Amino acid sequence: MGVSASSAKKETPLTAAMWFPFYLTCSVGMVLLNKTLSVNFPNPNTVLGLQNGASVVYLYLGGLPSVGLFDLTVPFRPSQFKPFLYPTVNWVIMLALSLKMLQYNSVATMTMFKTLGTLLTCTIEIIYFKVSYSSKAKASLGLLAVGSAVYAGTDVGFSPVGYFFATLQISSWVLQTFIEKVATVDSEQTKAGVAVIRNLLSLPVVCALITVSGEVGAMSELLKRQEIWGQVALSSLFGCGLGLGTSALYKYFAPTTVVVCNNVGKCISIILGCILFKDTLSALQVVGLGTSLAGSFFYGQEEKKRLEDSKRSTTGSHSK
Repeated sequence: MGVSASSAKKETPLTAAMWFPFYLTCSVGMVLLNKTLSVNFPNPNTVLGLQNGASVVYLYLGGLPSVGLFDLTVPFRPSQFKPFLYPTVNWVIMLALSLKMLQYNSVATMTMFKTLGTLLTCTIEIIYFKVSYSSKAKASLGLLAVGSAVYAGTDVGFSPVGYFFATLQISSWVLQTFIEKVATVDSEQTKAGVAVIRNLLSLPVVCALITVSGEVGAMSELLKRQEIWGQVALSSLFGCGLGLGTSALYKYFAPTTVVVCNNVGKCISIILGCILFKDTLSALQVVGLGTSLAGSFFYGQEEKKRLEDSKRSTTGSHSK
């Protein structure tokens, strides 16, 4: 435990920012594989259960002393699980809705809904948590809003059912950014330990969803389709990495910063989705996408500047 605590203290927000590229890679991979699975095997709760169960196995094996890939040195205690009960229930619902909405919407539509979720997250932070943002950061988020408005007004693949599930998913996602941050920041567990707790707690919830949604017979169908197992295994790997990245970023960054990073990943997913799934975008949708990416880039520059200023001020205070 002492080793983990000391290493956590040494990790500053600036060095923790190195988790962003890792988080982006896992986010993009997860979206593309989930889109493929939603089309080829439309049983989202069964897929989710397999992904989360596989993630626990990956983390356990990687945390063995002989492997040493993940830090699981902090002993697990019942008190560590309680703060994650509500976040885990909402997390499972959020993931299940994500798989469901991908059955009706393109990757691009999902991305623009995530952008709207980013704006809602920032608004809640400013109004209820009194978080202050610079004028340039607010202007960058404004570009995200413009890009979303342009895209939504020209969505050629509009589906009322898809938009309904997308609205539910984003509402759950915004709620998750706040309740998970509180649970993660206050936890004594390591990043890998938090990911294990979340995935273990999710399994009973997923089993309940499988029963309620009538997917009990999905496993027998899955056993006959071996090509799906590779997709599930790979998506589980990305999901495991996404959980680690989320735990790391929430330790040091505001929810808005994390969801802006998530938005960049989804914008990248749009481009790859157009190539892999033959999704089509109109000229105005391309403009909306470009505007959202520009807003994300400028916001990232502001956040980088803030972290560098914070590091300089901290170094200056220590030197005194």
